[in-house]
Amino acid sequence: MNFERAMYASIGPLRRWLLGCLCLVVIGCAALGNRSGTAPRRPSAIVDPPAPLGAPTLLIALPNSPTFLAVRKSLVSEVRKNFKVQTVIVTPETTANDLGSAIEHAAPACIVLMNNPTMGLLSEYERQRPALQFPPTVLLMASLVEAVQPLLKNATGIAYEVPGVIAFVNLRAIINAPVRRVGVVYRPNFRKLVERQIVLAGKEHIELIAVPLSNEVSLTSLRNALETLVAGHVDAVWMLNDNVLVRDAELRDDAWRAVVTEAKLPLVVGAANLINPSSPLGTLAVVPDHEALGLQAANLIFELQDDAWKVHGKAVELPLSVKTLVDLKTARDSFGLRATAGDHIDRALE
Repeated sequence: MNFERAMYASIGPLRRWLLGCLCLVVIGCAALGNRSGTAPRRPSAIVDPPAPLGAPTLLIALPNSPTFLAVRKSLVSEVRKNFKVQTVIVTPETTANDLGSAIEHAAPACIVLMNNPTMGLLSEYERQRPALQFPPTVLLMASLVEAVQPLLKNATGIAYEVPGVIAFVNLRAIINAPVRRVGVVYRPNFRKLVERQIVLAGKEHIELIAVPLSNEVSLTSLRNALETLVAGHVDAVWMLNDNVLVRDAELRDDAWRAVVTEAKLPLVVGAANLINPSSPLGTLAVVPDHEALGLQAANLIFELQDDAWKVHGKAVELPLSVKTLVDLKTARDSFGLRATAGDHIDRALE
């Protein structure tokens, strides 16, 4: 499903903690080298393709989990004839020196980093080696890529967040219940992102009601904010891709799940793993098509190569293709399905 490239408004500078936040995608477990900074060994489960003679190196650093590997597979299928691909697995135990050593050992023409912790490692390594020149870096599969970009020396990438208005319009096309007022809670660093979505939603005749939170979020403050939205008679609630708001089971269960279930409201989320009919939380998610995301990343890398690897001025792109996932049982039983709902659902879960 394609949509127009409506660029985000800048969300402004963020604190360095942004680089350490966890992506809303599950991070798998695998080992990368050791903690001494020596070049890492690849796990046998991930096999890089044969290297074309004389081809430049593309280094891909990512967690070893199915979601990330799906993007890698699509990316590698496009670049394998043009690049020597080297894959580095990143775990919570990986250090900045581990990643930096892998980069220096590979001497890549370009680096691909997936998820926020991996980007944080490179940022730390760049601070440790201020005199080093780093190759262009493509950022994927992470929260707020457009905010992380200026914190790295030579980076561009593709955003993971799909504009909320895309999800709201899809929800409206799927369920019988009205979707005229959508509520969202947000912390200060997400203010400009929310303000942009208020404008875009208004163009679709949807009012986005926003309730601010402080940076320090507790169970009580989150519940109170969500209950304020409910009291404002919203028709649905939107959960931002802000890991602080879903950092543990207590927040997910005793705030999000408790409030939206009691209020009988659909919850729009930005990550596929929050759609689970066996333990309902999100009703609808609109996320990047991971196969298409890998292809888009490959095209971006080829563009950079054609431009002599110049990254300066290269804005973060929006994902060009998205998929809609729906908890079909919850949507059908609680909100009713339109006759044409199937036209707007890429994956229905029951």
